[in-house]
Amino acid sequence: METEQKKKIILAVIALCVISLLAGLIYAHRERQKEQPTVMPYQDTTDPVKAADQLKLSDDSARAVTREIYHIQQTQPTPQVTYYVQAPDLTSGAETVARDIQEDKPSVPAAARGKTDRTVVTADHDRQKVDVYKVNLRKPHKIKVGAMTTGDKTYIGAGYQYGRWEGMLYTRTGRKVEAGSITYTVKEW
Repeated sequence: METEQKKKIILAVIALCVISLLAGLIYAHRERQKEQPTVMPYQDTTDPVKAADQLKLSDDSARAVTREIYHIQQTQPTPQVTYYVQAPDLTSGAETVARDIQEDKPSVPAAARGKTDRTVVTADHDRQKVDVYKVNLRKPHKIKVGAMTTGDKTYIGAGYQYGRWEGMLYTRTGRKVEAGSITYTVKEW
């Protein structure tokens, strides 16, 4: 009986490794895809409905992104990076910047070429400049797997996280839930 339990645990660990390997391969494939910047009219960058449509965002994410862009536009902070491109007008300048980011040209500063969830390029006609916004979306849904040991017993677990809340269920045999946990993240940085 004990060797049969060890076999089940080994199989569960192997399955966990295979799932982790597949997830890693999928993640690596996504990272290799070229950045697809979106050129948007300046006034659309603060409109959640238009941003959701053009950037393919959920309503909540679009509101958060447009709120941050609006805040940046109103406070006019010093740009993180400044560089110049030759273009006949601002609109074609924005398209040139977007194309250069997509082609990962070395003339584009690293801050603008960095990989993010979304890249917004917009021409600010009032200030005669092109802005690039790098957007990292918060991903509130997460599926987790893991292992836990207590004394001489090993449990395999699966869980779900939404925002700051996380729940895990653990089993030794795979037939019934033998332990569980719920946690809340108090601080993020």
